[in-house]
Amino acid sequence: MALRLPLSKLHISKRLQWARNDISYDDKWIAVLFSDERKWNLDGPDGNIKYWHDLRKEPGSFFSRQSGGGSVKVWAAFGFNDKVGLAFLDGRQNSPKYIETLENNLFPFAENIGVGNWEYQHDNAPIHTSNATKNYLNSTSVTVLQWPPISPELNPIENVWCIMSRKVYENGGQFYLVNALKTAIESAWYNLEPEILQTLIMSLKKNVYDVILNNRKTLNY
Repeated sequence: MALRLPLSKLHISKRLQWARNDISYDDKWIAVLFSDERKWNLDGPDGNIKYWHDLRKEPGSFFSRQSGGGSVKVWAAFGFNDKVGLAFLDGRQNSPKYIETLENNLFPFAENIGVGNWEYQHDNAPIHTSNATKNYLNSTSVTVLQWPPISPELNPIENVWCIMSRKVYENGGQFYLVNALKTAIESAWYNLEPEILQTLIMSLKKNVYDVILNNRKTLNY
């Protein structure tokens, strides 16, 4: 099911420019670490009942939340060959906190594959594009993959969140304790099948072609 995004002509133009620049990536996508932050509610997902599911299995269902409740926020990243440890975020996020998240979670993982052998992807959120964050990433010799604005559906981790939501909130599941929700999130993350993550990353080649050939404003999951 398509995710409809309100894109301006400028946004569409930047998406096309991004696709044309990255069309030659092909298998280079396997050297990219994709990242994102996501909020998880105790009483169910934020009204998003559209989700990707493994076609080898029976589709499940969950109920969208109706009212307020507690929540936790997480940061995660993954590449073709492995997942970075999940990080639970405290309080309102800003550039210093984001930098701390990268220091504690991204770089211990990335050191194992060597600086210069990978690129880092994050969206254009203010804490990602601030001078403080840019200077920090430059100081660590990290190459940041340019990403088009308002394009979450191009990021394979968006599908990962959907897969995890299906597991965390299966059968209309809700939580009364934050620690119970955290445990469910961690279980869903660490039990993701490597083949699914690899398939999602390799699907980027097709998505890039779709953006160019069809001039599509949105992409299907």
